[in-house]
Amino acid sequence: MHVTVEPWTPVEPEPEPRWYQRIRIAYNAACALIGLIICGPWAWVLDSIRDEQGLAGAWVMALIPLVVLGFLDNARRIEAEAAHPDLWAPKWRAALARVLLWAAILATALTLPIATTVYWMTGVHAP
Repeated sequence: MHVTVEPWTPVEPEPEPRWYQRIRIAYNAACALIGLIICGPWAWVLDSIRDEQGLAGAWVMALIPLVVLGFLDNARRIEAEAAHPDLWAPKWRAALARVLLWAAILATALTLPIATTVYWMTGVHAP
């Protein structure tokens, strides 16, 4: 009996697509559209906080939910990727988290940056 042992070389895994190749444009566009439809109440809250508590308070009030929703979106996306393909609930939870994240991003983007720029450039603040 003759046994030949060849040196072991690790097999390199297939390269994963880059992050920009994994972006699902239609999915994110649909989530952004639904988020734009429902972002009105949050924009109104941020606007009233900006008028009553100032610009810094509105930014703090906007950024805390953005961080929480970003973490939740990431967790739900990972949960949906790891779930069995026949299960729909993790996919729906991931989509809901993405819609809420888009709604918070759009409400913040539509409410605060323009006022911040105007306040910064002119030095005029809301009463």
